[in-house]
Amino acid sequence: MAKEVIVDISWLRPLKLIGLANLLCGIIAFILSMALEDWVISDEHEEFKYYMSLWKKCQKGGDNDVQTGDVAVTTPADQHEDTWTCTGATENAGYMSVVQAFIVIPFIIAILAFVIGCIAYCKREWRRLYRIAGIILIVAAVLVLLAVIIFPCMFLQELPFYAFFWFGWGYGIAWAAMCFILTAAVLFLISQDKKEIYHTQKTMNI
Repeated sequence: MAKEVIVDISWLRPLKLIGLANLLCGIIAFILSMALEDWVISDEHEEFKYYMSLWKKCQKGGDNDVQTGDVAVTTPADQHEDTWTCTGATENAGYMSVVQAFIVIPFIIAILAFVIGCIAYCKREWRRLYRIAGIILIVAAVLVLLAVIIFPCMFLQELPFYAFFWFGWGYGIAWAAMCFILTAAVLFLISQDKKEIYHTQKTMNI
């Protein structure tokens, strides 16, 4: 005679946990992007060397224009052969203030959303907080998208030299940060009304 056995089955649906992991990766990407100094770098084989980060731009070699009153004086390259001349990234480049703001503000938003997401994950009755975190992350992702579009467009219009150059890791990681926080936003916004851990019972004949 068959005997009926009731088996408890549980499974995990960790969408929100994956969202938090993506958001943490996005925060790390923000930190790296803001810290790296190679948003733009020139060819190392060129006589004129140049690099630009989110906060400063530096050059070495070539002719350097020095402002004296209203007159620009050009100094020979050999006087600056081993010296890097650095200025703020926003000097003669007002668009960099916008780019900086559109990177720093989303970074702060990402940290805030991470805290909100952790609270919602630990206290399941506060799952509605996921919606708040998701919405502000979408706003943050849009701001970063604007930053990474504005930066190359304006830089090319105000190109400070004629030399081969490329966009470096700092700029690329800013794109990665945007992708991470956008993914986290989507994961926070879907299936908010469902639990992360599911339980059910199944009857088996043995």
